[in-house]
Amino acid sequence: MYAAPVPLMDAAPTPPVAPAPTADVAPAPTADVAPADIANAPEPQPKPEPQPEPQPQPEIPARIPPRGRTTPPPARSAAGTWALVTGIAPLVVSITGNIAAAQLGVIALERVAQGETQGVWASVLVTLALVFVANAGLLTVCTILGGRGLRETANGVTRGRGLAVAGLAVGGVNLVLWVAGLIVSINGLAPVLV
Repeated sequence: MYAAPVPLMDAAPTPPVAPAPTADVAPAPTADVAPADIANAPEPQPKPEPQPEPQPQPEIPARIPPRGRTTPPPARSAAGTWALVTGIAPLVVSITGNIAAAQLGVIALERVAQGETQGVWASVLVTLALVFVANAGLLTVCTILGGRGLRETANGVTRGRGLAVAGLAVGGVNLVLWVAGLIVSINGLAPVLV
């Protein structure tokens, strides 16, 4: 069942390599050199060492932006000026709104005296609500701008610190008057609201 292995290829044996013949080599002839020739001979120069290739440098931006303020501070703080304006504005809004609400209240009382009761006080309540919202917004803006004005004038160069302080002070006074006016208005309208 098993057959004998058959060689795949008959390879010819490789011939042995013979060593190279050696011959008697005579030393190279030397020239007679005089000692004077040795003294006048140029000294051998050392071979320069190969310079390493320069490593690529990381790019540095042409200009690094400075930190902090890059422009000079303004001469006058606009925030301080607007803090004073928005501190005074709620007083104007309160006076105007309360005068309008008082006139509408007189009209509402006349209509009640005539026997009309439906929606008589709506105009008065809407006017007071608008005054409330307008004052709240203006006092918020006054506080923000007053604080910003104080920060802007803290450098000693920018003027307008007094305006910012005055705006905050007037805003504080208006806040007290606003709360007092709200209490008086609610007490005056208590019979109607019940």
